Amino acid sequence: MKAFRLLDRLFPRTLFMQMVVLLAVAVCGGKLGSWYVLMEDRAFAVQQMHVNDTMARIAATVRLITAAPDTREMVLEAANSREFRFGIGTETRIEPWMMTPESIAAAQRLQDLIGPVARDVRVKMLRKGEAGDGPEDVAAVAMKVSVELSPGVWLNAATYQAINPPGYWRALLISTLISVLVVSLVAFFISRRIARPLRALAGAAERLGRGENVEALNECDGPQEVRRTAAAFNAMGARLRRFVTDRTRMLAAVSHDLRTPLTNLRLRVEMLDDEETRARMLDTLDELRQTAETMLALAREEASEEPRAADLASLVDSVCTDLAESGQPVTCAPAPKTPIICRPVALRRIIRNLVENAVAYGGVARVAVTREEGMVCVTVDDDGPGIPEEERERVFEPFVRLEKSRNRRTGGAGLGLSIARSLAHAHGGNITLHRREEGGLRAMLCLPVQHTP
Repeated sequence: MKAFRLLDRLFPRTLFMQMVVLLAVAVCGGKLGSWYVLMEDRAFAVQQMHVNDTMARIAATVRLITAAPDTREMVLEAANSREFRFGIGTETRIEPWMMTPESIAAAQRLQDLIGPVARDVRVKMLRKGEAGDGPEDVAAVAMKVSVELSPGVWLNAATYQAINPPGYWRALLISTLISVLVVSLVAFFISRRIARPLRALAGAAERLGRGENVEALNECDGPQEVRRTAAAFNAMGARLRRFVTDRTRMLAAVSHDLRTPLTNLRLRVEMLDDEETRARMLDTLDELRQTAETMLALAREEASEEPRAADLASLVDSVCTDLAESGQPVTCAPAPKTPIICRPVALRRIIRNLVENAVAYGGVARVAVTREEGMVCVTVDDDGPGIPEEERERVFEPFVRLEKSRNRRTGGAGLGLSIARSLAHAHGGNITLHRREEGGLRAMLCLPVQHTP
């Protein structure tokens, strides 16, 4: 398991490097395999040629020696070379039990070539790794031959033939490097052709997720599969924009149409004689009006505001300054400039809602802006009773108000946190609630740092 994790960490992340590595491994594996088969085939051919040449040469040497015994030493000296060694001795170097069926067949062929002058012929085929009488151990194919010329007189011969040519490994290395280089160039072209539209698709998807207006992707760039993906993304983007537009238009229409009947109903309620009933109904109408106004304002903001560059630190400081000047206990820690792409009005609504909640339910709001790992976070701390852990996600649902820790008359319509998180999601971020060790609640708004729309 650890080996797989290590391999996953070491494996390249980019499409180009992954294609280069995989294709290079495939090329090297195929190259080595084909080279091995080629060398084995070459070894078999060299062995056959070597055996035939050895037999012919030994047969010729034996005939010369038997035809002119006085010139035996001269003939053997002339026949000797680096690959062929001849010698006359009183005993053979090959015992019958050393001979394999292949060696016996070779000895019979040599007997036929020499003729009746050979009283006995023995052959031993040397395999790779067997030590011979040559200048070095056997590296490829070799033979030992003993021919009995007369009783007690043996002609012993040893032959060696290298299979692999000089510079074999250098040629293999150069060939493999050239293949990998060609594959890398091909992989670069293919990955570039695929990765460019994929990068454009990823960027467009991220911008679309933040609610930005995204231009249609080029549906004629890249392979057929990438083109189909781009076409599907364009269709999805068009449907999403149409859905958001229709939802915003409907929300604005409903909120606007509610204002007239609410106004008429308020006039009728104010004509009631029962003071207690009238007060309760007016409170309910105010709550309904506040909900309608909130929905209408949200619809207007979504319909009109486009993302643009802004300094988050300055925006947070301006919200805190406005609230502090109105007499609310709000402080903001100094922070360096933090440029991001956002909808400033919507972002002000999020921060203002978090700060006002901290003041209303925690007595004080301490605001800070921090930045870490590509994210920028706005933290709002208070000294209130906090929210139970099991309720921290439920408070983001629409129209949810916690009776124990939130006053119904000052808690609004229960849409503040729901709208704030929805706006945060539209910016590609999120809002979370945490319990502070010192006591109180910490609200965190985290957004991705974006420098270009």
